[in-house]
Amino acid sequence: MTPAPSFQRARQPEQITLRREQLLAAAAELFDAEGPSGTGLNAIAARAGFTKSNVYRYFESREQVLLEMFREEFVKLVDAMVDAIGVASDVPALADAISTTFLAHPRCCSLMAILANTLEQNVSEDTIATTKLHMDAQNTRLIAALKARLPGATPTDCGWAIFMIGTLLVGMWPNTNPPPAARAVLARPEFAHLRMDLSRDLTRAAEALLQSIA
Repeated sequence: MTPAPSFQRARQPEQITLRREQLLAAAAELFDAEGPSGTGLNAIAARAGFTKSNVYRYFESREQVLLEMFREEFVKLVDAMVDAIGVASDVPALADAISTTFLAHPRCCSLMAILANTLEQNVSEDTIATTKLHMDAQNTRLIAALKARLPGATPTDCGWAIFMIGTLLVGMWPNTNPPPAARAVLARPEFAHLRMDLSRDLTRAAEALLQSIA
């Protein structure tokens, strides 16, 4: 096996950007394969060819790595959702567009589901504030897109609906993506009534919320 090249500290801005991108790519691979529990700083460093101490040159903690990954994924989600909302013809179509777009971005949904109780731990106030400002800017785009399709609704109403749909998604996501043992139990016939259908249930809830402001 060819030995890994020795790590060299990045000093130029483009080198620092490259190192951060390498760490984010490694974190994304681990997160998709093993979830939050398998995306520790040691694992991220090893996957990227770093040592743990070198990671601290670019991120304050593994939570900051995941927060930055979330910000990138959230932009992708919003880009797709703005496009989907723009071609929806009525409230049911809007609800379907929003639900379908969420489900097409599972990495972003998984990160949203642990944003408050995991990702905002072990990071500075500045990092949290930066993330919330980023989310506000993206949500402003969603509000404008939704307001264009629902002219009778106010921007405040549209913001409320988007926030509530996102909150429902965060609550539903762990229940529809349980760990293996829980998934096996829920697959038993006697527990069929406990199984959720995220596409159906999120779409139905989104439609009810949107109808209330339309």
